[in-house]
Amino acid sequence: MLKRTDPAAAYKRVDFEALVSGSDTDGLVRMCFADAGAALDRALWADTNGRADVRRKALERAQMGLITLLSGLDMAQPVSKSLDVFYRSLLARVTNAQKHFNRTAVEMTRDDLADIAASLTGQPRRAA
Repeated sequence: MLKRTDPAAAYKRVDFEALVSGSDTDGLVRMCFADAGAALDRALWADTNGRADVRRKALERAQMGLITLLSGLDMAQPVSKSLDVFYRSLLARVTNAQKHFNRTAVEMTRDDLADIAASLTGQPRRAA
């Protein structure tokens, strides 16, 4: 018997896969930054609204985004060593927030991620 799939979720998944397969390296990096930032925003929203389940999943998503950014570093490039240290510090904050949620640390992580994304992609940083 076939498993029932939510049609909206199926279309969303296909849309996402098409976006990923059609992106260049810079597009994929921007996507990782955007997804991790959105996940941190969801975690903050979930904390405000007492949704520990959503907060946990959002922090896991942010953690995966940071791990993906780390794994994509080309260590032959001079800036990669600094980015490695930076991403690992952000990853440590997110990992700690999974155990003991600290709103200020999550907000700082989101803001730091947005700052580095803006500088790497040449986009202006949005005002806080």
